[in-house]
Amino acid sequence: MSTENEKLQKFISAVNEEIDVKVSKLLDEAESEKQSIISAAEAESESSAEKYLASAQKKNGSKYVRDISRAELDMKKSILRRREELSAKVFEAVEKRIAEYRQTNAYADGLVRTLLLMNVGEGAEVRLAPEDMKLAEALKKVVRAENVTFTPDSSIKLGGLSVYSKEKGTVVDKTFDLAVEEQKSSFVNSNAFAE
Repeated sequence: MSTENEKLQKFISAVNEEIDVKVSKLLDEAESEKQSIISAAEAESESSAEKYLASAQKKNGSKYVRDISRAELDMKKSILRRREELSAKVFEAVEKRIAEYRQTNAYADGLVRTLLLMNVGEGAEVRLAPEDMKLAEALKKVVRAENVTFTPDSSIKLGGLSVYSKEKGTVVDKTFDLAVEEQKSSFVNSNAFAE
């Protein structure tokens, strides 16, 4: 029996390493893409601002001051809009990569690993995206507890799973939806496009 446990641990370690490598690669690619988009946006904003300011400097008196103030305000609005567009592009790319990942065997292996690590208890309800219900039978085999049900949850759009424990009255959310939302919040709060 201990050799089976050793084999299972080796399998889990191999899957963890493979997922860590893939996640690291995806994050590196997203960071590289973000930097290139930011550089292009900064160059575009600087060029537009310089042209507008050069034109405004030719004007006289209070009109000049008004034009400069309006130009600064317009530039700030433009930068904010561009930041929002870039942020949306970054997260669209992340969601696309997640969708591609969900089509691989590594995704199913990741769900198995997640369930094993969560040590699902008696009578728990495992919630999956409706498209992932095809994996339910395979996932049931790794759950050691009795009376565990697998149900579709239409609020899970990007994949992963959540486990509702009726006994404890808790939900453990391991969905990509939650992970992406947390990253979006962190991204915005860190002001990722700040100069």
